Amino acid sequence: MAAIWDSIHNFENKFDRYAERFALRHPYLAVFVMFIGVPLFILIAVVVSTMLIAVPMAWVFGWL
Repeated sequence: MAAIWDSIHNFENKFDRYAERFALRHPYLAVFVMFIGVPLFILIAVVVSTMLIAVPMAWVFGWL
């Protein structure tokens, strides 16, 4: 179990270093990604998740 936690923490630290380096090298693109890209990705994930639940239910109940 400790090896799994260490692996997760190593991945997290490596990702943080890469993200920080990217943000320092490309500040305008980083701001765009933070304020436009990430919220858009979250919105798309919510829509897809809702569709995966709602469409089969609508099909079963005959609403489609």
